Amino acid sequence: MEPFKVGFNRFQNHKLLYFILVSFICSMAVGCQEVETVKREIILKIQSKLLKKKTQFTPRDGITLRPTSLYQTANLNSEILRKLPAETPLGLLDKVGEMFKVRTRDGREGYVEQKAIGGEDIIAKTQQLRKSIEGMPSQAEAVTKSKANFRLSPGRQHEIIEVLPPGKKLEVYERVVTVRSPSSEKGSSRNKQSENGVTPADEPPIPEEGAGTDDVRKDVWYKVKIEDGRVGYIFTHNMKLAPPEDIAKIVPFMRMVAWRTVNVTDDPDIGAKSNYIVAYAPIGKDPGCDYTRLYLVSWSSKLKRRIITWQLRTTGVLPITDYHFEGKPGFSVRYLHPTKSDKLVLANFVFNKGTVKKVSEEEVPSTIDLH
Repeated sequence: MEPFKVGFNRFQNHKLLYFILVSFICSMAVGCQEVETVKREIILKIQSKLLKKKTQFTPRDGITLRPTSLYQTANLNSEILRKLPAETPLGLLDKVGEMFKVRTRDGREGYVEQKAIGGEDIIAKTQQLRKSIEGMPSQAEAVTKSKANFRLSPGRQHEIIEVLPPGKKLEVYERVVTVRSPSSEKGSSRNKQSENGVTPADEPPIPEEGAGTDDVRKDVWYKVKIEDGRVGYIFTHNMKLAPPEDIAKIVPFMRMVAWRTVNVTDDPDIGAKSNYIVAYAPIGKDPGCDYTRLYLVSWSSKLKRRIITWQLRTTGVLPITDYHFEGKPGFSVRYLHPTKSDKLVLANFVFNKGTVKKVSEEEVPSTIDLH
């Protein structure tokens, strides 16, 4: 008995080995007919212990990348407990196969597909994008004209969060130009699938109008907000601007980039009509900035139509923002500094007795990648 006691003491702190030992003794006690059953139980217990140890999960925060479903069990054929909107915060409790066990903020637990969940990096990026447009007026309205890849960063190499359908309404805030690398062109095949299981929309390897030369290929992206409040980037080839009908063709020889309502004309016959600052760029050229002309497109109560009442040549950079001076409405624009590559010029304008007047300008740091 002494050797047995020594062996038992040696293994008493190892529960799995203790279980094996006790099971073996029990199997001998009950007879040979029960040996195979006990062996199977031991093997299953060992496998369960090893698997649990190997796949140990650390609970953490997550967020839905796009609209998805909360399932009752870790099976896509199980009951759907509820639909979860995009950017729904979740507590990730465990991982079961290709699904996460999650808990919503109201305490409901269920399972969500792994490919529909983002981690802390996605949470930080979505918060950063939302904050970046706080207090910033939209520069234009747009709509997807075909399927459009929605990304959290501009560039073909970045992960596709969702493919938006044609006809999706967008608010436009900024325009970004990226240099296209050879690797991004090779990886932009329309039939490839992104890491999170989304089949990308087509982003053809051609220069966007007004961007790129034979030596340097460039892509143009807009920072947009979609109808559910998410902020991200869309390739301009897959969207089109949707300006008010009566200003859409006011300057046919240039490409409209953005427009803003700056004040209102009260027409006695028609009522209030908005007046717009409209930004344009050349067609088929890369000017190295977002726009080269600003026009004040006003409503003429006398002529009952739109007319251009002011214009400015500039190397402008979006966005165009609100400005007020001594109770008068106006707008602020930024343009490239004529001699300093790390600076922009911020110019402020107001409306005064039917005309536009510059009231101030100053140098400001450039926080953009000039193109």
